[in-house]
Amino acid sequence: MHDGLDAVIAKVLDWAPGADEALIAAGPSGAKRVFDLYYGRAGANLVTKATGRELVDGWSAALHIAASVAPEEFLARLPSRVGTTEIVILGDIDDPRATHILCEQARHKDFLHRVNAVKALAKHAGPASRDAVEQALADEDLVVRSAAIRCVADADPRRGTTLYEAFLEEPRLTPLLRQEARWALSYLREGSPIPLHPW
Repeated sequence: MHDGLDAVIAKVLDWAPGADEALIAAGPSGAKRVFDLYYGRAGANLVTKATGRELVDGWSAALHIAASVAPEEFLARLPSRVGTTEIVILGDIDDPRATHILCEQARHKDFLHRVNAVKALAKHAGPASRDAVEQALADEDLVVRSAAIRCVADADPRRGTTLYEAFLEEPRLTPLLRQEARWALSYLREGSPIPLHPW
């Protein structure tokens, strides 16, 4: 009954050309099948060549596509304990429930949850997301703090410049974070938007 959908999902897991478009074309039924498989509510014998990290990334891609097709269903299926994959996806869902979850995750004990939540909140507007980013500016973890500064800099380049300059005075700054801060500052000082990805 689900053979056609499962074949499409397997192609997404294998990163086959055009597989993402095929899953989008499958619509809500394709999205529901991804959710059922990903969250263990259904079983299937998917024939895929992907293994290890490639397979994990393939499932993340399939879940992201399914969530873009059926965001309401994705929000309804979310487990009470979300992982970093869901946090990243929630950044692309314009819904107050997604913002609420991300704000909670921005206070999570695990810094990976916090940093991904802060990055995802950069795509959300409103006072709740801004407050969460403001709180993250004082995070004990410098990676989280760096992500928060980047969020601010994208919205307010002048304040971002000030924050990055102060960040460079932080004695615990790693070489990579220092390099990223200098890179971001070089764009801000010339009045250009910071590119999405460094160098």
